[in-house]
Amino acid sequence: MRYLFRDQSARGGIPLLLSSALVLLLLMLLLALAPELTSSNGWVLLFLLLSAGIFLGYAKSTEPFYAVELCAQGVRYHHRRGSWLLPWQAFLYARVAELTGRGEVAYVGFKVTDYDSFLQQLPPRLAVKLLMEQRHLLLAALASDCPDGTCASSMLAHHTEFSTGKARYYGVQAMFAGRMQHLAMLLGAELFIPTTVLPVEAHEFCRTVNQSRLIYLKKTAT
Repeated sequence: MRYLFRDQSARGGIPLLLSSALVLLLLMLLLALAPELTSSNGWVLLFLLLSAGIFLGYAKSTEPFYAVELCAQGVRYHHRRGSWLLPWQAFLYARVAELTGRGEVAYVGFKVTDYDSFLQQLPPRLAVKLLMEQRHLLLAALASDCPDGTCASSMLAHHTEFSTGKARYYGVQAMFAGRMQHLAMLLGAELFIPTTVLPVEAHEFCRTVNQSRLIYLKKTAT
């Protein structure tokens, strides 16, 4: 059994890139034939919008085709900076993340029980990117669970060393492990993926993950 979830953030990238580039090319040709039109501010705005369309189209086209893969090894999350793998036996469940008093947020969280199985294969380049991309999630959780700011300073500090009892981690891996620990205290889960990349509703995705986990673990046990 294998599930592949198409990355929604990648949809429409190539058409947007090509159409914006084509219109920009035609615009430049028109201005070359009629240079007197360059005096209009409207052309400048259109040029900026088309340039933004090209940039956005290119950014979309570099996203991975599949965002999440459920395979025999576990849950694999694909990002343009790499991918991480969370083995089935290394987490308890997946659920939609919630902020205290604010309800659900646009992330699915995984309750990790074995840091080592995850950290040992986490690409440093991806870890750095995720630390930056998900910083706002930590800040939102701090604002919800720590309104007076007394716990923020310690949780925003970067770890230079982290130990699980089985192994010791340094640098980016230690920083990411520390972030996982802080998010677990605030949100009840260590690892997160944005729901915006999922082609299905977040709760349906969590049900599929949790059911698949039980199936794979049962197969492994037998």
